[in-house]
Amino acid sequence: MRRLLSCLVVLLASAVLMSGQESAPATRLSRDTILIGDQLEWIIPLQMEPGEKYFLEDIADPPAPGVEIIKPLAIDTIASNRKKIEIEGKVILTSFDSGSYYLPPLIAMIERKSGKVDTLFMEGPTLEVTTVPIDTATYVIKDIKGQIKYPLKFKEVIPWVLLALLVAALIYAIVRWIRMRRANRTFMGKPIVKDPPHIVALRALDKIRKQKLWQNDKQKQFYTEVTDALRVYIAGRYGIVTMERPSREMLADLKQQDLDPKLYDNMEELFTRADLVKFAKYQASAEENEEVIPDAVRFVNATYMTQLDEEKKEED
Repeated sequence: MRRLLSCLVVLLASAVLMSGQESAPATRLSRDTILIGDQLEWIIPLQMEPGEKYFLEDIADPPAPGVEIIKPLAIDTIASNRKKIEIEGKVILTSFDSGSYYLPPLIAMIERKSGKVDTLFMEGPTLEVTTVPIDTATYVIKDIKGQIKYPLKFKEVIPWVLLALLVAALIYAIVRWIRMRRANRTFMGKPIVKDPPHIVALRALDKIRKQKLWQNDKQKQFYTEVTDALRVYIAGRYGIVTMERPSREMLADLKQQDLDPKLYDNMEELFTRADLVKFAKYQASAEENEEVIPDAVRFVNATYMTQLDEEKKEED
């Protein structure tokens, strides 16, 4: 009796809700039956005229016990012309339990151009979820298989082999370069021949002469480069620490060498004048500047010849 009354109440409610309103299209599923874990679309169609507005109630999540929503409701227009617009709402569903599921009815409202609001009552479809049938008479439970191991292929190994060879070659090149540098040789093993100090000095002095620095009002740079070239030569010729030292200290060490007094006096005068130009803003005369390069070249040549005489005496 109670069941009969419940059915009557539902029928009356539906009749009241549907009275005076147009029939609603039924919602449908893209497939009526799926396997456990498969996905399908729940399609909700609507039709209206251009300029009319619609409202679709929210779909509960889950829409039914045992049914899950993978992708929520999305509305898309599938056809449109001057008289009619067709739209579809789609919800992607799945289920992980076999059985029959009754999806709930949906209510949509459309506001017509006249201002009238139509309520559409759309029944929900039934979803059948099945599982893979198992023949219990012949089915045998088997253990889980281990991970499949495939044989190693050459094309998988070759990149690592090439990388190892490249790293080994790089290490070898670095070690060889360090050893050759310590042995004063090139990477290929040839001895590195360095120019003797007097050749380096004469080449530097000739370059300074060609630059014509003092003639172009660069007197300070002129004296700096000349004295630097002489400092490098004196350090290579006599083994005296010359760079980053005051001129008087360097000259004191140079005086201890077996030098011609005139050569030493010329060097002392040249370095003293250079210090005045660099630090005291002294302006040397043209005659003084013209004698700088010849005096420096004379000093290098004379001391180098003295070195040759000493080497010949040692050989004899």
